[in-house]
Amino acid sequence: MGYIKKEFREKLEIMDCRYNNNLPKHWDNFIRDTRVKHNLIIKRKGSSICTNCKHEFQTKKRIGEYQKCPNCKNTYLIKSSHLKKFWFTDTLILLDKVQNDLVFRYFELWSAYDNKTMYYGFDASIVEYGRSFFKRNVEVVNDRVSRCQCYIHINHLDNPGKWREYIRNYDFGKSGYIYPYNLKEVLKDTEYKYLNLKELSQNIGRVHFEYLLRNIATYPSFEQLSKMELYKLALRADEFRNNGTFQQIFGISKDYYPFMKRNNITYNELEMLRLLKQKDMNKIRYLSNYSENALKEIAGYINLEKFIKYAKMHRGKIDVHVYKDYLRFAILLGLDLKNKKYIFPDDLEKRHDELEKSYKVKNREILNKSIAERYKKLKQNTYKDEKFIIVPAKNVEALEKESKEQSNCVRTYSEKYATGKCDIYFMRLLKRKNKPLVTVEVRDNKVVQSRVKYNGQPNPIQLLFLQKWQEQILQKCRV
Repeated sequence: MGYIKKEFREKLEIMDCRYNNNLPKHWDNFIRDTRVKHNLIIKRKGSSICTNCKHEFQTKKRIGEYQKCPNCKNTYLIKSSHLKKFWFTDTLILLDKVQNDLVFRYFELWSAYDNKTMYYGFDASIVEYGRSFFKRNVEVVNDRVSRCQCYIHINHLDNPGKWREYIRNYDFGKSGYIYPYNLKEVLKDTEYKYLNLKELSQNIGRVHFEYLLRNIATYPSFEQLSKMELYKLALRADEFRNNGTFQQIFGISKDYYPFMKRNNITYNELEMLRLLKQKDMNKIRYLSNYSENALKEIAGYINLEKFIKYAKMHRGKIDVHVYKDYLRFAILLGLDLKNKKYIFPDDLEKRHDELEKSYKVKNREILNKSIAERYKKLKQNTYKDEKFIIVPAKNVEALEKESKEQSNCVRTYSEKYATGKCDIYFMRLLKRKNKPLVTVEVRDNKVVQSRVKYNGQPNPIQLLFLQKWQEQILQKCRV
């Protein structure tokens, strides 16, 4: 903890005066609306009660699950009537301005349940504990913040004590709910004055507001996504740098837009929607519990509806990475994944180990067989002009030869090529068809990599040929 310069001490005194005399108009309502989230469903013998509205009802859900109260319509965690104590904490963020400096003010809202002294209710307290001068690299905390070096603890003392500079290398808890009602006034003379931050803050839940303004709000797509009312996607504005059609920007057709807007989907949920291609939030949220990369690979083998069914058969307790590898081995070994016997193995780990062993024994034979099948489908994409020709790779030996003569790693792509994760083509001079020239990787009918010897870039003439091939052949094919 360090010394505060005079300039900032004066600004802190101005804010302290405001704090003692007048917080914003709707501040108390904002606290009350946040406190509504600090409640439970208490399950008793024969019935349950909502600590928010005191409504009693029946539920079949278990302790530890979430239940929507049929009266106040809020969803809360279910806990046992034997629960002794439980507490919630949330950070509330108030943006202030003093002498042209934007200042983030941090408050902790604490709510505690105690069934010995309260009738299914909560005691609550809120205190201000930290301030951060935006773009000035000055952060201060008061005596409510513990001096422990291991973690941040906020003491709910009546007296805030003195302010001191915060100089530790981890932040003091800056993710929270943004107070929305003064944003337009505070930001009116800043570069952020045209951003739709009030509506965004009311629709995104907890957020690191400083990080949002410093990094995310600088992307042009941030404003566009906010105007489209895709508020949670706006928090990942850095992922939307492409211009063009809705399909090009979001990777999904425009008829999904009303669904995306209605559910205010997150970026992770958008990724699941791209894979599932169904307007079903329950399924999308279920998939969000699993690794996105693993699901992308699984979606290349089977419909994700089948994955959801299999996961639910095992109450969600399956190793998605083991299942992904199991399906990969099944494809390589020629098993029919339309057969439930192979899609839904009873003992996943045992069947995975069996298939892995079979695959290792016949690795080369299996890969050559699969690549031969792929070659038959892809050879219709063969293309040539007066100088060049491009053809798909025929077998593992061809990949190994290409890799050796070009000094690249294309031989390691044999399994991806065999399972359809990518397509491998060889570009040659017409006069020297047996001499490697350019190694090409294709995904979704687009050239994603093209390399000459030693992983160098093709020259402009070679790139022009590849562009014509992509436009005239790949983007018109139905392989």
